[in-house]
Amino acid sequence: MKNVRIFATLIDGEQLELRDCPTGRDLVRALLQHAAGSAKALVIEATDKDGRVVRIIVPSDESDTAKVSISQES
Repeated sequence: MKNVRIFATLIDGEQLELRDCPTGRDLVRALLQHAAGSAKALVIEATDKDGRVVRIIVPSDESDTAKVSISQES
């Protein structure tokens, strides 16, 4: 996907990065191998200490763009 980068920072300072996922379908398949066929989207959501919610939605179709929303304080 053009606007999504998924990686883990490791204890030794290295980064483990998920690559070769040009579309949402590729990304969902890579992350949700056993349920990829039935998933409509992959949603990544985080809430900060002030109650704001960041939500990233990666559609499981051929889309190359994820959607991002940020809520105001609760």
